[in-house]
Amino acid sequence: MTDPEDPARVARLRYELYVETLRARMPQEQFDLLMKIMRMWAESGDGTVRLKHDSPEKKLFTPELQQEFLSLMGLLGATRPGHEDQADHVVAQLGDGEHNRGAMSLVPPEVAADPAKLRAMRDELESKARRRSSDREAVEGIAQASGMSTTDPDHD
Repeated sequence: MTDPEDPARVARLRYELYVETLRARMPQEQFDLLMKIMRMWAESGDGTVRLKHDSPEKKLFTPELQQEFLSLMGLLGATRPGHEDQADHVVAQLGDGEHNRGAMSLVPPEVAADPAKLRAMRDELESKARRRSSDREAVEGIAQASGMSTTDPDHD
């Protein structure tokens, strides 16, 4: 029996149960891709993971898979002492912007229930995407002026 006084253990069991539920519910190839992405995320120190998709993986990387990835991030994050509340976070749809389509984020329930906060999150994503695009264009301009190649193998 699980010790209710050990919140990290409870969070870990909750994560493991959710993973097993996904294993039973998802097509095997999609589940395998989700677990691959989770490993990459965990190995990166829970930071940013850049995915390069070949055709079959791109087809499997659906909005539903992305939503499950965010859910797993919250459940796994809840295993850390002091972060147990992350298990209660929900995936919020932020909507479309000029640079982001189908944006979603893992947020506390009270944020998910506040359209103004969700709009502000989407606006912040858009602002960052706009800056990245502007920076990329500036770097490409400098590279072209210098006679360097502007082909970025990591950029689609």
